[in-house]
Amino acid sequence: MDDIRPTPPELGACSGVLTLELDLGRSRADGIPPAPLTRADASRVADAIAADLGRLVPDLTALGLVVPGALYDQTELMRPGFPLLTALEDIFRGTLRDAHFQPQLVALGSDDGRAFSLAALNPERRPGSGPLLMLPFTFVGPRERIGALAGQLENDLLQRGAASPTTRRTLETTFGVQAVNLSYATVGDLCALLKVQLESVEFGGLWELLEHAFFRREGPCDVTLPTGNRFVFDGERVWTPFFSFDDWAQVGPGADTPGDALMEGYVAWAKRQRQYLAALATYRLPVQQVLGEGGGGCTGSTLTTLHAASRLDGDYVVETVVRVEGATAEHKLLITNQFDDDVGTLAYTVAALDGAGQLLALEHHYPLSAQGLAAIADRLTRRSEHITRQVLHPGGLIVSAAGRCLESAPDGGVPAPRRH
Repeated sequence: MDDIRPTPPELGACSGVLTLELDLGRSRADGIPPAPLTRADASRVADAIAADLGRLVPDLTALGLVVPGALYDQTELMRPGFPLLTALEDIFRGTLRDAHFQPQLVALGSDDGRAFSLAALNPERRPGSGPLLMLPFTFVGPRERIGALAGQLENDLLQRGAASPTTRRTLETTFGVQAVNLSYATVGDLCALLKVQLESVEFGGLWELLEHAFFRREGPCDVTLPTGNRFVFDGERVWTPFFSFDDWAQVGPGADTPGDALMEGYVAWAKRQRQYLAALATYRLPVQQVLGEGGGGCTGSTLTTLHAASRLDGDYVVETVVRVEGATAEHKLLITNQFDDDVGTLAYTVAALDGAGQLLALEHHYPLSAQGLAAIADRLTRRSEHITRQVLHPGGLIVSAAGRCLESAPDGGVPAPRRH
């Protein structure tokens, strides 16, 4: 007789989180979240959470539920495709024998109370995390049932999802934290909150990019900011043009900016560029900077144009404005720190002089990453090992409004007049 077995139902999954707002006055001074729990403590936490959810989901025992014994910050949970939640679903599926669905509560703990055997589950525990930490959980079950549950949770979880006193005591005891508030929420609730937070500080463009990446939307997402910065997500990475001051002012987003507003305009552009790059890195969106010369990164250029532009893969880029061919050896480097109080160093302008004080080269060294300034400093230190080096700090940008370009401060350290 043939071995006839029932076809297992097609499974689906949906997730939520228990959010913990920490009492910063009673938390670790370094802001490092606690380590993952042992198996025994993780089981206690999972039981408490399951009891809470059971009051909202009457037939919870007919579903699978996976609960890790760890706390994560928002940026660890909210990443393209939600990989942490996918890992929880995969773990549950791995518990199924012969692909037959069996409802069960799966509590994930570590053997030593320090790290999970599955690296994908280990929280990064970055200093300064919080005050909001999250404990995710994932339901797994027949797809039709999960679809109905997802809708129910979106409607009810945030409004009715206060954690019980038992769950509060359990989490505070096992993790060694003090919580001001504990409440349940869906991933949709977290996205809505993040959207409001970003838009309230005029970072709506960042939310457009994040949403597109989180939910794997079809097609590119093209965002151009009021400051002229452009970011295009192509489904794999964000492409963004980098402009030196000269290119920004002459052919880039600042080409129509009046001469007396060039400094303010470029500083605003550079500040937004750095803020977006830092935020995209935090949410693990890969970024490819490209050279924006020639207007290739301006509104109206295509994604193909960005893909074809010169890629900037290092920590800094050097723009050579003047170089005298066949000149004598460098005798002195005059280095101008092009600085803004809000943004910091935007570039180092390097004037290389010969023994008679004649200009041999004029260069602008721009940092492209957090490590860029140190890399530039090391490069210039080695270059001037056997010659004179003078670093000037005029306290602002030295700009020629007529030439729409950065300039070197004069030898002697007194800032040149800003010719507007």
